[in-house]
Amino acid sequence: MRHNLLFALRYFLPLFFSGLVVLNVACKEERSVISDDSGKDGDGDDEYEYVDDRYDNGISCEEYLANYRGVPFKKDSEGNSLSVISGVPATIEAEDFDDGGQDISFNFKNSTAGNYKDYRTEKGVAISKSGTVINIGNINNGDWLCYTLQVTQTGAYSIETYCVSGGGKTSFYFEVDGKSAGQIVDSPEDDWSVFSHSVKVTNVQLSEGKHVLRWYTTGSINLDKFVFTRTGEYTGDKVDGAQFEYPRYGYYEHNPLFVDFSSQMFQNSFTGTLYTADPSAHVWADGRLYVYASHDMEPTQGCDRMDRYHVFSTTDMKNWTDHGEIMNSATVKAHVGMGIDGFMWAPDCAYNKEDQLYYFYFPHKIDANTWRIFVATSKEPAAKFRVKGVIDGIPSTIDPCVFVDDDGQPYIYTSGAGKGCWGAKLRKDDWTKLDGVMTPLTGFTDFHEAPWVHKYKGKYYLSHSDNHAASQGGNRMQYSMSNNPLGPYTPCGAYMYPHGEETAHGSIVEYNGRWYSFYHTANHSGKGALRSVCVDPIEYDQNNKLKMVQNWGTPRSGKAVEVKMSPSVVIQAEDYNAGGEHYGYHKNPSEGGMKQETQNGVTYLKGMKSGEWVRYSINVREAGRYGITCRMFQKRSGGKFRIAINGVYKTGEIALSGFAGVWSETFVYPVELEAGEQYIDFRIKGGDIDMDWIKFGAGYSQVPGVIQAEDFDEGQYSFKNGSSGNFKSYRSDQGVAISASNNVVHISNTSGGDWIQYTFSVQEKISSVKVRAAAESGGKFALSFDGGAQLDAVSTTTGNWNTYNDFTVSNVQLSPGTHTMKIHILSALNIDWFEFR
Repeated sequence: MRHNLLFALRYFLPLFFSGLVVLNVACKEERSVISDDSGKDGDGDDEYEYVDDRYDNGISCEEYLANYRGVPFKKDSEGNSLSVISGVPATIEAEDFDDGGQDISFNFKNSTAGNYKDYRTEKGVAISKSGTVINIGNINNGDWLCYTLQVTQTGAYSIETYCVSGGGKTSFYFEVDGKSAGQIVDSPEDDWSVFSHSVKVTNVQLSEGKHVLRWYTTGSINLDKFVFTRTGEYTGDKVDGAQFEYPRYGYYEHNPLFVDFSSQMFQNSFTGTLYTADPSAHVWADGRLYVYASHDMEPTQGCDRMDRYHVFSTTDMKNWTDHGEIMNSATVKAHVGMGIDGFMWAPDCAYNKEDQLYYFYFPHKIDANTWRIFVATSKEPAAKFRVKGVIDGIPSTIDPCVFVDDDGQPYIYTSGAGKGCWGAKLRKDDWTKLDGVMTPLTGFTDFHEAPWVHKYKGKYYLSHSDNHAASQGGNRMQYSMSNNPLGPYTPCGAYMYPHGEETAHGSIVEYNGRWYSFYHTANHSGKGALRSVCVDPIEYDQNNKLKMVQNWGTPRSGKAVEVKMSPSVVIQAEDYNAGGEHYGYHKNPSEGGMKQETQNGVTYLKGMKSGEWVRYSINVREAGRYGITCRMFQKRSGGKFRIAINGVYKTGEIALSGFAGVWSETFVYPVELEAGEQYIDFRIKGGDIDMDWIKFGAGYSQVPGVIQAEDFDEGQYSFKNGSSGNFKSYRSDQGVAISASNNVVHISNTSGGDWIQYTFSVQEKISSVKVRAAAESGGKFALSFDGGAQLDAVSTTTGNWNTYNDFTVSNVQLSPGTHTMKIHILSALNIDWFEFR
């Protein structure tokens, strides 16, 4: 329910939306949209308005049923649903969803998928058959299905859902007649074709008569059926979004922060974990450290649904106060008649000693394509912020940072999606207006977004995230230094390694004599758009440069394991780094901590699933391309993992060797290691895996199997565009363009006349090579082996540079032993991998 201004909003919203058009025009004409309060004390004693925007679609169950246009798939001659719910357990098959079509009886993204489409006339949902089980597969986040029920006995019911997720934790929930029902639950995990598992939702209140059940998922699930069982009498209880009481308090000695606080969810009445991101940390005159954070709302749709900001504070970095929401999109509309739902990204706050006001700056969309930087003010650091409007002259950018220099001069910085960083002064007498022109700043390495400026010993430090994508391990945090707040800056490198998800965003602040780096990760949720604020100390070296934030734990023995080519070195899996969750490992919170077990004298890590990881510090005595062998046991098929060094992926997804139910050794080559101390992550990407040991040593590529295109021989190539590629950190040899896009690490920017060589050991006879490649049009290559002539040319047009197909070269004859292969580029293409058969 929307409290306080509910009546006013319903009455005045049409005026707000008509005003939006006028205000947009005013913005385009560069007229000010900052309120001057007409002489009032805008932050004074007049009644403060905040729209407590709790979810309520405003539609009664009766209205919902009257407006619903779906019809039962299975019905009697009078059109009544044959899905009868009574005192006897009843089963509804997932594939028997209502007719009506997209956005009426279902919402389904992969509408063309499914191998059993002839089951029914409606083809818009991926109906499949796995063995004897008809099910719905190819389901994605945001998909939903409706089922008309005919309830003949009023009561409280449980709904037992038979389903499976083979790709990690995924949740779903139900609505009855447009209202949330039961609880949010997680799908069982197993192979995609195993439907013997189920999860139960309870206390679903059903009165006698017709009802529409909607099933909604937040991720990928294969769905078999629902079993309804009457468990008690009807009470009419409803799921009602909690009314949160602030302030509330939490104790956190360990990352991530604030995850024990609850939050409302997006467009349903359930409550879940409070997910926070983009922390802006400041110390104010009251002696407290404050963190201004954005709010990731689940279920997610990228970052589109971020709506509302929270403020937290502490006096000891352990006991934290959640002061609650200070802004949301509904309040922005109420105050200034601008903005759309969601799209409230990284904020910042500053304090003006002259007028004794706190200025809260935040990016928010005013239409589908345009970002503006809004400003709100308050006499309090964590409440009663009134929106003044937007700051004219700032381009459509995000992530505002406001730095106040020692002389009281404020500066504002913004950025956006890899397009650069802008900066300007704000007027000293009016922090809602620019003093001059917003200009692009220079002196950064691979600037993406998230500018933050702090000052140390007379120098200005501008930190930011880089363009390291999720397929590369995620953004790193880098920084540059200058003698002037607006530069030019000099790049100084990274101060924080990637965390395994796409985004990085942080702030650096001194508190009680110690410096801290605030940032966010997605470990707790396992989903890149559901992040949690974290904090760790940060230090300066003797030259006043930032040291790397040490957030990878410490070696269990107190000393990093020494690694070299020969003799090989084995690390027992249970000897992962000390420090616990977030530092030495990550486990799904519902799983508890890291588990280990001993059987037949062998101790191993037990039950690692998708999204979980384990970390080891190593000291590499000899740089080079290593072979790494992992002894693992997969309880079910589909086990796979990736290896990262200092957070940067050094492999693609590696499928486990062997079969489910037996211990086997998976050999990985090459993994390039530089000399010195570093850490290695084993990140699980699928399956249910036990892990015994890891062995480091010399290696070579072995086939049959796959060789990744980026794992070419050191220096063995001719490549014109060697300076190109967005993933140069993959390896030290940077003469070939290595890139990552859409989670595919590949060779890019090829030209006719280029060639690249690969050396490998054939374990058994090879008769064909499959090349996975992409080219918008006209791509062509040829292979040669052991210095011989080129084989027949192969055309590789796929219609898009990111659409990969397999192209097979059949006339290959390779006997056991060591061989070389060259791929000759006859016209440009992207290359993903080679599979030798």
